[in-house]
Amino acid sequence: MQQYTVKPNDTLFMIAKQFGVPLVQLIKANPQISASSPLYIGQIINIPELLPIPKQLDTIESNAEDIIDDIYAADWEKAGIKVNLIKTNMNELTPLLQEAVVPTELISGMNLAIKNLEQNVMQKKSYSAIAQANRITMYIPDMLDYFKVIIPTDVSRLDYLGRQIILNVEGNDWNEANNNYIAAKKVWERLKPQLDTKYSKDIADFDQAMKTLGESINNKTYQNTIDNANIFLDKVDVLETDFKQQNI
Repeated sequence: MQQYTVKPNDTLFMIAKQFGVPLVQLIKANPQISASSPLYIGQIINIPELLPIPKQLDTIESNAEDIIDDIYAADWEKAGIKVNLIKTNMNELTPLLQEAVVPTELISGMNLAIKNLEQNVMQKKSYSAIAQANRITMYIPDMLDYFKVIIPTDVSRLDYLGRQIILNVEGNDWNEANNNYIAAKKVWERLKPQLDTKYSKDIADFDQAMKTLGESINNKTYQNTIDNANIFLDKVDVLETDFKQQNI
């Protein structure tokens, strides 16, 4: 565990941000302080090491994504098997999330999405089941923020938003599709500077994919938007590979 000496104008929030650790974990590592306690110059603060990513998180994410493909293929048997895998892994994951001080509302939100997914798969409600499977992936990056990651969690957020745009368009909800597009742009704006310039072509390609997707949403062209959202998702996979190469 690292130690940090408090400097003038330091706050717990600033220290947590500087070292990339959640504030709740910083406070947990320093029981002598609290979020409301003033710091003093020269004070020693323990900087906790982030825990490794639990394998169950990766398993839940991959199975949720696979369930979406299974439902599009009308393979409800495979989808049901993967729902059970998600349930088993979530039961194993919960104490690990609690150890990492992941907020209870994230855990309860994930459990509710899993419950709703199971019900919709049992009733073979395609759109609702896909929506709940994707909702599960919405919680993944927020949980990953509490663990030691190689790939920035915003990459997973882009993945979720790309799939959500497809769902919005399939539900003829163009306003929500545009809202999710705006959210994706904001995520990309903060993620983009983290990628080395040697990946400039991939950065330019993603910029173009964002632009093209935005234009098709603005024009409310169904098939173009679906196609462009899938291109967007392919480019997210490229970003994931780039960050993996860069950060290993």
